[in-house]
Amino acid sequence: MTTSKSWSLVVTGYSVLVLAMLAFLTVNGVSAAAAGTVATATLIVLGFLLAAAGTLELARHMDPPQGTLRKGLVLQGLALIGILIGLVLSFVASSMSGHLVSAVFIVPSGVTGLAGAIFIAEEARARQLVIGAALIAIGAALIPAANIAQFAYLILDTDKNLYQDIGATIAGCGCAVAAYSYFALRSRSKTPAVSLP
Repeated sequence: MTTSKSWSLVVTGYSVLVLAMLAFLTVNGVSAAAAGTVATATLIVLGFLLAAAGTLELARHMDPPQGTLRKGLVLQGLALIGILIGLVLSFVASSMSGHLVSAVFIVPSGVTGLAGAIFIAEEARARQLVIGAALIAIGAALIPAANIAQFAYLILDTDKNLYQDIGATIAGCGCAVAAYSYFALRSRSKTPAVSLP
C-alpha cells in the first residue's frame, strides 16, 4: 500500500466517523430504528478500522529519523482500535459490569490516542490534532459513562440518551478536527518543511 493510500485511509476513516456520529444522534433512543442502529454500528466500525489501518500503515513507512512521528502514529492506531472495542462492548452490554469493561477499554485508549497526537504534533506541527484526539476521547468516554450512571440510578433513561448524544457530538467534532489535521499533514508532506513520507 502506498503512503498516498494510507493518508487517504486515515482521512476517509475519520470522515466516516463524523457521519457515524451524526447517524448515532438520529437513532439513539429510538426503539424502532433497528436498521438505523445496524447502519450506524457499521459506519462506526468501518470508520475506526479505516483510520487505524491508515495510521498504522503510515507508521510502517516512516524513516528511522522519524521515530517520534512513528510512535505517535502507532499510538493513534492502537487507540482507535481500543476505543472501537470499548464502544462495541458498550453497545452490546446489558449490565453495569459490561459498561465498566467498556470504560476500561475507552479511557486508557483515549489517553493513548492523546499521547500519540502529542507526539505527532511535536514532530509535524499539527497542534489541532491534539484537540481532535482529546475531543474523541472525551466524547467516547461519555457513552459508557452515561450507561454506568443510568445503571447506578444516577440519571434517567432519557437523560442517558441526552448524555450519549452529547458524547457523540463531541466525538464527531473531534473526528472532523482529526480528518482536517491529517488532510493538512498530507498536503504538507509534499513540502520540504515537514519530514513526512
